[in-house]
Amino acid sequence: GPPKHLKPKHKGKALVAGGLSGAIEICCTYPIEYTKTFQQLSTERLSMGGVVNRTIKNYGVGGMYRGLSSMLYFATPKAAIRFGSFETVSGMLLDKDGKDKYGLGKAKGFVAGLGAGTMEAIFVTTPQETLKVKLIHDQFFRDPPRYKGFFHGVSTIIKQEGVMEAYKGLMPTILKVSTAQATRFGVFNAIPHEYRKTPWQAALSGAFAGGISVVIFQGIDVVKSRMQGLESHKYAGPIDCTRKILAQEGIAGLYRGVTPRLTRVCCEVGITMSLYGEVVKFLNKVWKTE
Repeated sequence: GPPKHLKPKHKGKALVAGGLSGAIEICCTYPIEYTKTFQQLSTERLSMGGVVNRTIKNYGVGGMYRGLSSMLYFATPKAAIRFGSFETVSGMLLDKDGKDKYGLGKAKGFVAGLGAGTMEAIFVTTPQETLKVKLIHDQFFRDPPRYKGFFHGVSTIIKQEGVMEAYKGLMPTILKVSTAQATRFGVFNAIPHEYRKTPWQAALSGAFAGGISVVIFQGIDVVKSRMQGLESHKYAGPIDCTRKILAQEGIAGLYRGVTPRLTRVCCEVGITMSLYGEVVKFLNKVWKTE
């Protein structure tokens, strides 16, 4: 998390700061997320430029934002749960004098990140990602698209497939989000404070932490996307899905969409880590809770 002087002392501030930074970030980076998901779902090899050209040709520039609403509606609770859980677990790892209770040292950030990622995956990310993947899949692989927008898409999916359909891929999502947040918070907090004092330094530190998490865990993201797409019925489970990808596409199949995802995650973690601290600073000026 941010340096101590930028930590919110009030739970409401953590929620507002997390939510705002999450919402601004997703509006900036969604076209990259869209490109990544499309590359992962497509069975033909398409470059980032190829995805962008096809989308703009068929749907105009707005097509690059199809599915954004599902990310945006979830951005506030998602970021609030992430930062709130991180602060809560961090607090649990300290004794009443504020000292390291379990002697974890730098590993405290990894453990707290693991807890934050697990909560985020269960309460927000799994249903959100399932809906996002289905909406993007629908736009590209059905002509004309079946869903007329976010609310129509969500109500149709739930009506036809039931609420539990939104929890398809729960285990790979928990695995993906908990390991990713553990790596991001862990690496970010392992970087000495003097190198992340300014917003730019915090952004660069966040981008670096995000990049490392992608390189290590990209395969989990591909399996999760396949298991949540419209062709999820082809796979018996995460292990079966992984086996089929390796058999049909080789190890490269597990790195589908790695370039846009690397770009997207570096931007996402950089923006949220720096914005979170800045929003807290602003809230401390205008919202007196002491």
